[in-house]
This record gives sequence, C-alpha cells and structure tokens, in this order.
Amino acid sequence: MKTFNTQFQPRLSIVFISLAVLFQLNCAEPTPQEQARRVLEDAAEAMGGLEALRNIENISREGNAQRSSLGQARVTSERLLVGSPSPYRKVIDFTVPRELNLSGEREIIQVADAKKGGYRSVQGRALRALEPWQMDRYQTEWDRDIAKFLVHALGDDSTLEDYSRVDIDDKPYHVVDVRFIDGLLYKVYMGHGTDVIWKLEFTEDRNPYGDLAKERIFDHYLEVGNITLPFSETTKEMDEITQALEWSVITINQDLPEDRFQIPTEASLADRAQSLLQADTLPVVPTELAPGVYFGESVSMNNMWVEFDDFVLVAEGPNNEMQSLEVIRQIRETVGDKPIRYLVTTHHHADHTGGIRTYAAEGATVITHANNEAIIREILTRPHTLKPDRLSQSQQEPQIETVEDRRTITDGTRTVELLHVPNAHADGYLAIYLPRERLIFQSDMLSILQGETGDPVLRPYTKEFYDAVRQAGWRVDRIVPGHGRLADWSELAEALQSAE
Repeated sequence: MKTFNTQFQPRLSIVFISLAVLFQLNCAEPTPQEQARRVLEDAAEAMGGLEALRNIENISREGNAQRSSLGQARVTSERLLVGSPSPYRKVIDFTVPRELNLSGEREIIQVADAKKGGYRSVQGRALRALEPWQMDRYQTEWDRDIAKFLVHALGDDSTLEDYSRVDIDDKPYHVVDVRFIDGLLYKVYMGHGTDVIWKLEFTEDRNPYGDLAKERIFDHYLEVGNITLPFSETTKEMDEITQALEWSVITINQDLPEDRFQIPTEASLADRAQSLLQADTLPVVPTELAPGVYFGESVSMNNMWVEFDDFVLVAEGPNNEMQSLEVIRQIRETVGDKPIRYLVTTHHHADHTGGIRTYAAEGATVITHANNEAIIREILTRPHTLKPDRLSQSQQEPQIETVEDRRTITDGTRTVELLHVPNAHADGYLAIYLPRERLIFQSDMLSILQGETGDPVLRPYTKEFYDAVRQAGWRVDRIVPGHGRLADWSELAEALQSAE
C-alpha cells in the first residue's frame, strides 16, 4: 500500500496559494492610471507611434483661419468680435522652439523665438516687439500642439490622474485626466474605435477673465507621411468659437524659411525683442504733458494719470497687471503717494480693461459708461485661482461708478470731463478731457503708431468721435492715445479733411 509523505503538504499549499495570487493579479482590473496610459499609448499609435511623434522637428500648416476676439464686440451683450476666414500659414520649429505666422492675403507676419524674443507687424503699418505674456502663450501652445501633446502627456513631467468612459451624442469616448507639463489639468477625449484625440478640455488663466474654460476639438485626421494628423482644429472659450483652423496642406521636417524667422534689426527691434523676452515688468515711459498730467507710454498700450490736490485719476487700465504695477510705480515716482481714487476706462474691450483689477486692488473706483457696468463687474469679480492677482489676494471689494452722458470730476484746482461718445467701435465709450490743458485721452479712435509713416489710418468711427467732441464744445490741442504716439488735434482734422 502506497503512503503519501505529509511533509510535502505545506509546500504544495504554498505553491497553490502563490499560483492563485498570481492568477488574481493577472485578472485584476488595471488602475485608472494604467488604463489612462494604455489609452494614450493607443492614441499615439493611431497617430503613427510615439517615436514618430518625438521625431517631428518642425511642422508647417497652410490653410484658412477664422479668428474671433473674445471681449471685443461693439456691445457688451455679445462676447465676440467675429472675424472673417482668411489665408493662414503657421510654421513651428520645435527644436528651438520658434514659430512663424503669416496671416491674410498680405501675409502679415508674426515671429516668436524662445531664445530671441519675437515681433509682429501691426496690420502692416509698423513692427512691434512681443511682450512677455505673448511669449509665454507661445511656449504653452508649442507644448500643447497636437503633434507634440502626447509626447509630453506620456513624459516624465506630466501625471496621469484618472480614466473614465462617457457617452456623448450616443458615441462612446475614453477620457483621460492629465496634469500636463504646464501644471494645468486636461481632460483628453478619444473615440472608441478611432483612438485619436477628439477633444481637449482645460481651464487656464486668461486676462482679464482669470480662470477661463477652453476646449480644443480636432477633426479630419489624414496621413502626412508616416504620421496621422488633424486637418481641422476648433477652439472654444466660454463656449464661444474663437478660432477655427482648416488646413489644406501639412508638411513635416521640411526645409525652413530661415529668412522669415529673422527679427529685423532696424529701429533696435531685435534688441527690444530680446530685452522683453527676459523682462519681469513692462517699460512705461512717463512724459509730463502739463503740470501734474502724465502720458504713460508702454510697448503697445498707454494710459494717462492726472494729479489732483488729494488724489490721482488714471485714464485707462489696459493690458495686464504687469503693466499696471509699473504704471503705479511711475505714479509714485512722479506725483508721490497720493491715493489713486479713480480709474476711468474708455470702453469695455479686453485689451483696455486687462489691467483694471490692479487699480481696484489699490482701492480705486472704476468709472465706466453705464452700458459697460455688467461686463466690468464680471471682470472685477471673476475667480483668479490659477494665477491669483493683487485683487484676489487683497479681498478688496471692487467699486464701480457709471456715467450716462456726461460727468465732471473737479476739486477746484483741476477738472476732468467725461463724455459718452457712442460709435461703431464700442457703444459704451467715454472720452476723457482736460479743459484747462486742452488735452483729450482716447483709445482706438485714432492710433498713429510709433514708426508709422504716411497718412493716419482712419476708421469709420473716427469721424463719429471727431464730430462728438466738436459738438460738445471741447477745445482740444493735443490727443493722448491708448495706442501709439501723441498727436495734435490738427493732425486728425487735416486727415479727415483729406479723406473727404
């Protein structure tokens, strides 16, 4: 009779348990992070493979662009100034990185170079160096370009946080949450079966709105050599379409137009571009127009400050906090520590209200036309959690005062008059006039850029502005601009007369 050696029973039990554990591990559901990685790797494979995407050194796209400006409409009830489709060429060299943009039939140029700075042609009229915030935006867009997004998302500097599945319009999608290299959280949507990226959702800091929800949608994937890329890109901001790109030609790793990437040296443009690339502030150059009245000229946008006996009034809070902080520093240098009591904004457009929050943080009351009250209040109260600014840190309660038709601000020694000038550019528009000094501050009605030659560019609303000022009985000698250089009133009058 055979007997079984019982000393081997414990060993067999251990073997069976180990095999069971291994079986369970192999059958266990992958973690959300593991699922996220698999889905993104599948997306990369569907585009030609991660290695092929890494090997993209440059990409050139040609087609049509329709770009609309958020916060630039004539009336505040509309979010967008809607642009028309026009030819567009975009060349990115990821090895530097740097970018060349050519817009419209006239190929209006804009160049950004991470090592040299950048410049743009302002409507073909003058050349201007790019500001730090513009260069920062280029760097962000280079990283999130669809040709390189997955390379960064699957790299060591990004974190895969979650995975889920959703149905949208009865179609199933994989969704991966990625903490990207820019620190933002992206929701990446990929269609079941196609695997390629359909949409990116994210929230970024966007002046003057703070935390701004965005979407980027990709469509019409086609082969470009051994890579598959979308020929259609649509960007939404605040649920509005702000950019629609339709490419007809995409090429990869071709010879670059080196001559177009060069920043011109005339008028020290290359030096200014390099200087601004490294700047942590924007230059603001004060010019005293009359005792206690200063023109603050910056790179692309200007303002004016007026000293009263016990306070200061600032005309326009444009651009961003970087510029506003430098203006405030210059105010302290020129007129001392008097409180800034009023910030008067000419109109609601985003480029002219981007710096008003900084003045509100100083305790200034923002004065605007009544038509603009809702949008100004929105700008002053929107959350800024991604990049907290002075106002969000101060917990200051913003103060707003509105003007219907006219208003006079005086302390007996100095007078500033405000006049509603409705026009085709902005219906809630205020002109700012100093009667004793015979100065008028305006934005966008007349902009003669530094370095611009020839006759001033007149818009349909320039004549509306001119007529309103004359009808008000204002006697003006000099125009203080929100864009461009100082001008004499006679320059405007002569230009309008010549245009008749």
